[in-house]
Amino acid sequence: MKRKEISQDDIVNWWLSKYHDTTLEQVAKDYPELKESRDFYDKFPVTEEQHDEWYEWAIDFLSKYFRCGKKRMRKMFVFDYLNCAPKIKKNKKI
Repeated sequence: MKRKEISQDDIVNWWLSKYHDTTLEQVAKDYPELKESRDFYDKFPVTEEQHDEWYEWAIDFLSKYFRCGKKRMRKMFVFDYLNCAPKIKKNKKI
């Protein structure tokens, strides 16, 4: 039995669906001007706590998928993180 192939879109869809009730496919339909760019990160920011929750989920999910330790996965995930991580909302302190 063959395992389901995963992609960066699966990792992005996790935080989009959990925190914004949407997916990359829905974003492409709703914002056609963003279809070829990743500018949608500005439209769908998350809090730092949400980002940290997503990051821990991604490391756990990927380490199970690739059957490796979390420490090793943190090192392997570095470049994919740059393409998948949500933008963190800035806290405006006065």
